[in-house]
Amino acid sequence: MKYQVKIKRYNPTKNETYFQTYDVDLDEKLTILEVIEYIKNKIDPTLTYRAFCKSAICGSCAMIVNEQSKLTCKLNAVENLIDGILTIEPLKNFEIIKDLVVNQDKGFNKLKQTKPFMIPKESPKNSEFLISHNEEKSYDKQSECILCMACYSDCPAVENDENYFGPFAFSKMLRFINDSRDSITNERINLTMQGNIFSCVECQACIIACPKGLAPQFDIKTLQTKAMGLGHQNPNMQSFGNFGSGFDDFGGFNPNGF
Repeated sequence: MKYQVKIKRYNPTKNETYFQTYDVDLDEKLTILEVIEYIKNKIDPTLTYRAFCKSAICGSCAMIVNEQSKLTCKLNAVENLIDGILTIEPLKNFEIIKDLVVNQDKGFNKLKQTKPFMIPKESPKNSEFLISHNEEKSYDKQSECILCMACYSDCPAVENDENYFGPFAFSKMLRFINDSRDSITNERINLTMQGNIFSCVECQACIIACPKGLAPQFDIKTLQTKAMGLGHQNPNMQSFGNFGSGFDDFGGFNPNGF
C-alpha cells in the first residue's frame, strides 16, 4: 500500500528543526516502528530513533503519532493514516537529542525524587510478609508501567509546572503506598505535595496515552485524597478559603461559608 510518512527531524549541529516526507509502498500489516525501520534501512540512513524490544515491554519506541503520544511498536501504521499520511514526531516536554530521540533524564530525575523502591518494614520473625490477594490487586496495575514517558509527554501539567512529578511517577508512588510491606507510607504521601500533585488538571490525557491501560489520573486523585487525609490542602483552593468563600478545604460547596 502506498502512503506518505511525515517525520519531524532535528539536526543538533545546525540546531535546525524541519519535517521530511517519505513515500513508501509497504505491507499493510507493518507496525509504525517497522515502517520507521524500513525508512532508516532502505531510504534514509541518517534518520535517528530509539527502539529495542518491539514487544511493548521496554517502552523505548514511544513517539508522537498524529499529535498523540503512542508506543510505535504496538500500532499498525495503515490504521493510523490520516488522509494517506502518517505523521511522527519526538515526545514533547523533553529536550530533543536528534530527530525522534529525546533526553528522558528530566522525567527519570523526577522519578528518583519519589524513592521508587521498597523500603521494607522489619520482617516478621520466623515468617515472611503475607500479602492478601486484594492488596496485590491494589498495586498490580501500577506495577505494569514500562516508563515509556507517553503520559509525561502529553501531560499539560508537566508542560506548565516544572516541579510536577508527572503521571507515571505518581502511579509509581501509589504502588508503594498501597504496599503494606513498605515502611515510609506517610513520607511518600507527604512527598506528593513536593511534586505539586494538585497541579493535575484532570484532562485524562495520561489515560489515553498509556499503552498498558493504566489510569494515572485516577491514581493521582487517590493520592490527593490521601494527602488531604494527612492534613494537606489543595493550594488551588486556598485562595477561596482566604476570602471566606462557600468552598470547604476539599473544594466542595459549603453554604455556611457565605
